[in-house]
Amino acid sequence: MAERPVAPTAPELVLETEAGSTVMSPARDYHVGRDPLSDIVIDDVRVSWHHAVLRPDADHWTIEDENSTNGTFADGRRIHARGVGPGSVIRFGNPADGPRAVLTSPPVAPPERPSAVSMPGLTATYRRPTTVRPLPSRTVRIGRAADNDLVIDDLIVSRRHAELRALPDGTYEIADLGSHNGTYLNGSPVTAAPVGPGDIVGIGHSAFCLVGDQLQEYVDTGEVSLDVQDLTVAVDRGRKTLLDHVSFPVGEKCLLAVVGPSGAGKSTLLNALTGQRPADHGTVLYDGRDLYRDYAELRQRIGLVPQDDILHAQLTVRSALSYAAELRFPQDTAKAERRARVEEVIRELGLEQRAGQPVHSLSGGQRKRVSVALELLTKPSLLFLDEPTSGLDPGMDRSVMHMLRGLADDGRTVV
Repeated sequence: MAERPVAPTAPELVLETEAGSTVMSPARDYHVGRDPLSDIVIDDVRVSWHHAVLRPDADHWTIEDENSTNGTFADGRRIHARGVGPGSVIRFGNPADGPRAVLTSPPVAPPERPSAVSMPGLTATYRRPTTVRPLPSRTVRIGRAADNDLVIDDLIVSRRHAELRALPDGTYEIADLGSHNGTYLNGSPVTAAPVGPGDIVGIGHSAFCLVGDQLQEYVDTGEVSLDVQDLTVAVDRGRKTLLDHVSFPVGEKCLLAVVGPSGAGKSTLLNALTGQRPADHGTVLYDGRDLYRDYAELRQRIGLVPQDDILHAQLTVRSALSYAAELRFPQDTAKAERRARVEEVIRELGLEQRAGQPVHSLSGGQRKRVSVALELLTKPSLLFLDEPTSGLDPGMDRSVMHMLRGLADDGRTVV
């Protein structure tokens, strides 16, 4: 019996803009626009809210303008639909100086082993490394102290955190030095482990990767995306479904509100998104990384503000934050360093006038600000809040929402 011919599929492409690079899978469409929920967000007034869409079409890709105000352009001409591929250059809003997008082929993975940085989901974000240095020929000390070979300016990193050791056979090993918050290899905590090409070493908000003859460092600055794919949660042995194949993207610097009546599954979704209670099926991608697989490492980059305040009511705002900083930062953190971070968070949340007041004397909205400040001490990139305006009057409700919008604008993803 003759084999059925296999239908051709569009190739995987990388779309590069000023905001970064996105790997496009032929499994779905990619929307371009100013809307923060777009797959590819372009923050330019000349770009429409929903500007264009890239679609896989048989063995190639097509870009279609979605009746944008200022148009989509290729080769200086306005287009409505056009086939694109590696080497295509698209401009949005203006043919001469509008925001530019370039399509390229994805990088080829090394043939000898699969790369741990390849993303398991349908989409992944490729970022330029923060720093690139030659692979060391000796042991490299990593930590917060200034006399380390590789200094990480991050308060959740210990002063003497880890060592990257060059072994006699030309391979490398990462060794934790008893750090407060741990050293991670491909998302799992390690005390000492071999490191190969493509492996990700996580220390605080930094990730290190061996690529060729280079050591590349990627610093999580807070501008991360969240990609929720096909989450399903069932209880009573599968007889009752709480989440039914839920999928949605959350872009960088985005504020997303999940609204629904009691019993709609909001708390179940929150637990699944934070990794506290993973979904039975489906994936949550934190900037392209599987949150459930790498939860031990990524949980440090996630802040969760519960509905009920967990603040000691008799302490002043400053004291409550100071005690929390002692618990969350390494023991070798100087008192002056902790104090500086506490004052920084107080200013960021507009609590200067309330810092000396006992928590019990604050209004509901002010207490919520203190709860948020508690989570911001460690600079999480992703912030979740469980019913942040519950019990607040309309004026306080608006104040809290303005605060959350400001946190997102400053470079966090807020849900």
